[in-house]
Amino acid sequence: MYHSSLYQTALEAIRNNDFSFRIPEEKATFPGERAAIITINRMMELMQEQRQNIEMASWERITRILTHEIMNSLAPIVSLSDTFLEEEAIRNSELYEGMKAIHDTSEGLISFVDSYRKFSALQKPQPENVNVRELLDNIRNIGIIPENVSLETKIEPEDISINVDPNLIRQVLINIVKNAVEASATRILIYAFKYDDAPTRIRICNNGPRITDEEQREIFVPFFTTKRTGNGIGLSLCRQIINISGGSISILPTGTNGWNVSFQIELN
Repeated sequence: MYHSSLYQTALEAIRNNDFSFRIPEEKATFPGERAAIITINRMMELMQEQRQNIEMASWERITRILTHEIMNSLAPIVSLSDTFLEEEAIRNSELYEGMKAIHDTSEGLISFVDSYRKFSALQKPQPENVNVRELLDNIRNIGIIPENVSLETKIEPEDISINVDPNLIRQVLINIVKNAVEASATRILIYAFKYDDAPTRIRICNNGPRITDEEQREIFVPFFTTKRTGNGIGLSLCRQIINISGGSISILPTGTNGWNVSFQIELN
């Protein structure tokens, strides 16, 4: 084959557990090569989907176990410290501030851990036919875009509709757009497109700080965050929502179509 280096690159990507690599179809130069490239790319997509499903199932199990054990341990601490804080002898002593710190910290941890229960308590999707133009207009009009940030939407063809739960898909788009805003992006593009029988794809691109290759590999892992005040739940939750909606979400290579950061959602 004339482009054996591309196939070697694909093999190397597989060895490195990077299933986002795709061979450009336009690289085909002889009869039958385009079909081979399409097949290889589809295999990469399927392996990526399978890996994501396995990872998500594992993290769901871990999250359920951790939240259960941590909540069981923290609940009596909160209860006992609350009782002590009501005691007059404690209220009038030097122990009060220390006991209050224990109570408040434990209560805060319970609230923090409880947020991760979302992984195992997501509502069952209630899909309906959703017009993509109306969906994106809704995102634009809910007030999450500051005046100094430009949001562009592009849809090809203009009348695309998707069969999804509108509340869940809206939450995914809001999370990704808010992440871009918090990362100091000044330009955001949401580009929805569908060709022939291919899945509908929605790309959310921005010009914020680039995400390193290492960070990209961990970006959807629960508890992983690149933000100082982040809790690492947003993108993990996005992926679970898209998974239970029968689609997939990935981060595209840095610089795709000139954008620093690009997420792509695929929905059948």
